[in-house]
Amino acid sequence: MGIFLEEVEARRKILRGRKTITRRYYRGTAIPAWAIIVLTGFGMLLLGGGLYVLLQKFVVDAADTVDTHTYQPALQLES
Repeated sequence: MGIFLEEVEARRKILRGRKTITRRYYRGTAIPAWAIIVLTGFGMLLLGGGLYVLLQKFVVDAADTVDTHTYQPALQLES
């Protein structure tokens, strides 16, 4: 996030002490904002999918291999 905030910080320095901005002393980012959002979204999806696969393999499937159950139903006496 710090890489993309250069533009905002440069604008603050320019506007300090001025009412209006007449020149642009800062340069825009190399990647458009929509592309940053799309890349961030895909990154989150990949990270979430990888985490899902890891948890599925090590947590969910590992619990299926254990045959010991801690729950035992109560005995019901028939009268």
